[in-house]
Amino acid sequence: MNNLRFKSLAASYLSAILLTGATFTSACDSAPPPRATGDSANSAAALRAQKPVPARDPQAIESASNVQITKLDGGAFKLSDFRGKVLVVDFWATYCPPCVRQVPQLAELSKKYRDKGLEIVGVTSDDEADQDKVVEFLKKAGADYMVGYDNQWLSSAFLRGTENEDGTTPIPQLFVISRDGRVVKHMVGESPQRGIEYLEQVVSQQLSSR
Repeated sequence: MNNLRFKSLAASYLSAILLTGATFTSACDSAPPPRATGDSANSAAALRAQKPVPARDPQAIESASNVQITKLDGGAFKLSDFRGKVLVVDFWATYCPPCVRQVPQLAELSKKYRDKGLEIVGVTSDDEADQDKVVEFLKKAGADYMVGYDNQWLSSAFLRGTENEDGTTPIPQLFVISRDGRVVKHMVGESPQRGIEYLEQVVSQQLSSR
């Protein structure tokens, strides 16, 4: 009788251990992707969009600027390729409504100021398996600027410290980088006070400064 009871208890403990292990593995394999700041379930990100964001580490930005970024067509480029230009880096995704609204505006900004020294680069969080979807969206939005896929080096240098309480990173996030490679403006989310008009003012100031 005691032997049967021992076997029963052992089986119960084993089942509990296996269940716990399965649950832990599932959690580790499902890290949340960047989330749109306009998402109603992400109010923390929406509030963060109106608060000062931590300054970026210049050394981390410099290192990340020399990291290869995979283009949608399979080629590669680096942010440092645009040194000497005023650079706007947009972290975005097609599943992010504020990002989708912003891309056509960035396309117009690019066309207006490219000849004056502005370059815009899109860094998408979309999966590479969704390449056709991303390319089609960019075509419809009239975005003919450089777009590549996000990677851990870029995210670590540019986005670390902006995470929400649930661990997700809010997007869109825009960075204006000076001709000499310094981050001069960092904008998180969609904000009436810091929309495309504000971005254009910052870009114009940078283009006029030498």
